[in-house]
Amino acid sequence: MKSIFLVLVSFFLSSFTALYAQTTVRGKITDEKGETVVGATIVLKSSPTTGTITDFDGNYSIKIAGTTQETLVISYISYKTVEVVIDPMAGQTVVKNISLVSDSKILSEVEVVAKASRERDSYIEKMKMNSSTTIDYISSETIKKTGDSNVGNALARVSGVSTTSSGLVTVRGIGDRYVKTTLNNAIIPTLDPFTNNLKLDIFPTTLIDNVIVSKTSQSDFQSDWAGAYISVSTKDFPESLMVTAETSIGYNNQSTFKDVITTSTSNTDWLGYDDGYRDFDHTSFVNVNTNPTQYDELVALGLGAYYESLGVTTSWAAGSQVGETYFKLGLVQLGLLGPAQFNDPSAIAAAKDAFINDGYKNLAFQAINAPGTASATGLKNNWSIKEKQAPLDFSQSLVIGNQIELFKRPLGFVVGGRYASQYRFDPDGISQRLDGQNEIDAIAYEKTGVATNGWSGLINLNYKVAKNNSIGVLFMPNQTGTNKMRDAIDFNANPSFTATLNKDQFYEQRKQYIYQFKSENYIPSIKSKVDFNVSYTDGESRAPDFKRLTYFQVTSGEYIIDGAEEPVNRYFRELDDNIFDSQLTFEVPLKPQPGLARKLRFGASYSKNDRSSGQYDYAVTFASGGSPVIPDNDLDVFFAPNNFSLNQDSSGNYFFENYYKRDDNPSNFNIGYREVSGAFAMVDYNLNFAIRLTAGIRVERGLIFTDVEKYDESGYVRDDPRRKYVNDIFIVNAGNLDETSILPNIGAIYNFNADSDNPFNLRVNYGKSVARPGIREMSETILYDFEVRSNLFGNANLKQVSIDNYDLRLERYFKSGNNISASLFYKDFKNHIELVRTTQGFTWQNVDQSEVYGIEIEGGLKLFKKFDLKANITYVESNTEFVQNSLTIVNGIKEYSPVDTIKRSMYGQAPYVVNLIAGYDLDSLGLSISMSYNLQGEKLVITNVNGNPDVYEMPRHILDFKVAKQVGKYFNVGLKVQNILNEPVRRSYLFDDASTIDYDSYRFGSTYTLSLAYKLSR
Repeated sequence: MKSIFLVLVSFFLSSFTALYAQTTVRGKITDEKGETVVGATIVLKSSPTTGTITDFDGNYSIKIAGTTQETLVISYISYKTVEVVIDPMAGQTVVKNISLVSDSKILSEVEVVAKASRERDSYIEKMKMNSSTTIDYISSETIKKTGDSNVGNALARVSGVSTTSSGLVTVRGIGDRYVKTTLNNAIIPTLDPFTNNLKLDIFPTTLIDNVIVSKTSQSDFQSDWAGAYISVSTKDFPESLMVTAETSIGYNNQSTFKDVITTSTSNTDWLGYDDGYRDFDHTSFVNVNTNPTQYDELVALGLGAYYESLGVTTSWAAGSQVGETYFKLGLVQLGLLGPAQFNDPSAIAAAKDAFINDGYKNLAFQAINAPGTASATGLKNNWSIKEKQAPLDFSQSLVIGNQIELFKRPLGFVVGGRYASQYRFDPDGISQRLDGQNEIDAIAYEKTGVATNGWSGLINLNYKVAKNNSIGVLFMPNQTGTNKMRDAIDFNANPSFTATLNKDQFYEQRKQYIYQFKSENYIPSIKSKVDFNVSYTDGESRAPDFKRLTYFQVTSGEYIIDGAEEPVNRYFRELDDNIFDSQLTFEVPLKPQPGLARKLRFGASYSKNDRSSGQYDYAVTFASGGSPVIPDNDLDVFFAPNNFSLNQDSSGNYFFENYYKRDDNPSNFNIGYREVSGAFAMVDYNLNFAIRLTAGIRVERGLIFTDVEKYDESGYVRDDPRRKYVNDIFIVNAGNLDETSILPNIGAIYNFNADSDNPFNLRVNYGKSVARPGIREMSETILYDFEVRSNLFGNANLKQVSIDNYDLRLERYFKSGNNISASLFYKDFKNHIELVRTTQGFTWQNVDQSEVYGIEIEGGLKLFKKFDLKANITYVESNTEFVQNSLTIVNGIKEYSPVDTIKRSMYGQAPYVVNLIAGYDLDSLGLSISMSYNLQGEKLVITNVNGNPDVYEMPRHILDFKVAKQVGKYFNVGLKVQNILNEPVRRSYLFDDASTIDYDSYRFGSTYTLSLAYKLSR
């Protein structure tokens, strides 16, 4: 028995040792164009019967037993056979990606590299070299050098890309509404009222492999863009175990450990959402009735059933004969008037006096308003802006990835998350406004604070269900809470007062839960690929208790509120914005030849965006009229609940001094959808090693609808008077667009240096695209906006924009690794959409004709072995010509009258963009140093009104620095300094003589961030 036991133990030990001694070799086989090679054979030279073939992604995996050096032999018909030497590492994974070379080309060497990671410049640069369309990019590798924490900041380094002060992206000087942003090529909602574009600061760079910016169209892209098609790619699973963890703390010289402004917050603000502290039960609210009718009063005194028995269920006309009769009947029921005295004038007069003087009327007033008084107490007394000491910035991230076997099939996964919090403060901001004669009319000195907390997660799974079939699922939740506050004083705004004070609070939480599924399939019999992708994003934005408060200091030193001069409001807003997006694509080879891309792609797509929004608007009203005093400028005392309760005068009569009134206009609640279905076909064809052509066509049908929910349910037609005026300004109509577009495109790339690995390319492209209005742009509901400090409403009559896009690029790659490119581009817009200002607020309008043209120059230079420099410069000219209209309201209908013909640059256009990134890597010390610089030209952000000049966001020099040091095998310590120059963000009135007056100006300081990272890679 003992012998049998020892034999078994020996067997299991030897089996385990053999298993552990195995080395897994994985990789990808491509040709020199970067195209995957399907069916290539990989065998062991020492054992030709041991081997495998590449799958439809060009991937392979083979195991080597023992620790003896082995040679892999890789072969495929019409390609040169390659031999790769492997040094086994027991129990480890060795990654070898191999680029095969066609037998028809004679090259001096074959490239064998490590895993072509999507996060590296080299991977995307190869795509860029061979692409027939014009693309630019930023990779995770470069982002690590610049130290950018979110995709929005990182993308500003890309050629032709600029950002607005609110974090939106423009490309080639074209407004942000013309940029389409996708996650893994799937559309996600914007949650923003101003733009169709997405604020990219929701994506942390720790979860991103790369961002590719396509500047020319191809038919397999969904349309609805003109500036750029941006694809953010999440982390791909690695070939072996990878663990990355990073902790950072940051010090801002204007905020950290300084006394800054703040507001009352919830217990979960630090997690990026409000726990209900700011919420209010709107179903419980009842508007008070400061002027009840006789019917209201008598019902409150218990006569409702009596009047109902008479068929009376509503108020009667005061002073009418019928009304007088019903009132006398009520006096009889109350015992104040005898039945026999019904027509006795003296008795009637006495009964009426008794109704008033004996407390009946007062009792009725109390009963009528008791519910309203009680419900208003639920609105918190949190109007005050306070002070606190700002903490350090903080962020924490963790990413884990690996590839394992499940049921003898590879399963790759990446799981990660990031949390970040920061506070920014400007104690010395300024805001100025001009009068009708372009003289300074108001100067406000502002303290501005922004607290941001949020987290993001990523679960990405990819499983090969069969040799030629794989599926993948992704879940990416994002949650961000931003608390903005403004504390301003203006000594010039109103000559009737000594000073005007503004204390505004705006908290917004945004949630986006992104779900994606993909299926990739290869059909060997016809050597074709079939890909299916579907995505759903659950988006939600909430702004609970946005408070807008303006009050005044008078010459006596007292502080007063004048509701007639400046309204006092608190808004509760909700937005649901959900998108379903899907695409089915087929790829079929055409006359395949090694080293040449020849394929037909065709497919179909469908997306639907459902949007609903709602607002509750509570206005503070002062029943007594006049200008109530804020005792000692103490807002907590003034807005205390007892000041919004029923009060009694010396005679015991009830009255309201202050009360909340809710605007229950139906237009506060809106619905809308945006549905786009399309089909495409395109050919991608290498005539030879020098010439590659693409041509295709896309057909899309776009449907857009938006309306007030109640009006849509009721079937009200356009200009129906029952479509109540918004704020007594105009009727709200439905927006409706249904248009089918045929969108051709063609492109060509010619390589003057086809027999070299260092291309010299000429790329030419033409494409037609459209830009449809957004749901919000067509929704005519008026909302007050915190950023522009004005009303904002849509335009139901907006048309679809049509754009012709022309692009030419010349690029040269050198053996040294240096490269340079120059691009010329021209875009012709019809019905261009711009945000314009009117006397009623901001709205959108179509412009008949606009054009954009410019040049981009970019390059990479290795000055010496350890030092490299990347630079890009974009110069843009744009022209817009349109008829400026004045907006008047006639019986609730908007009427536009031509005033003048305007010629100027396009809205949101930056005339130039400059980016520089310099890096120094000293591998022997594990030290890397980088410096980055960004400059954007002035761009139009607010159009003129009342003869004032347009407002432009002015150039700002941004300089960042980062140094990182490897410590041991697994740790890295870094220091980055952002916004070193701390130049202000300035929006300025720009006069014809190029002189300026600041519209507003603020700065948020320089930030010093210390980080510690741990990275394990096997």
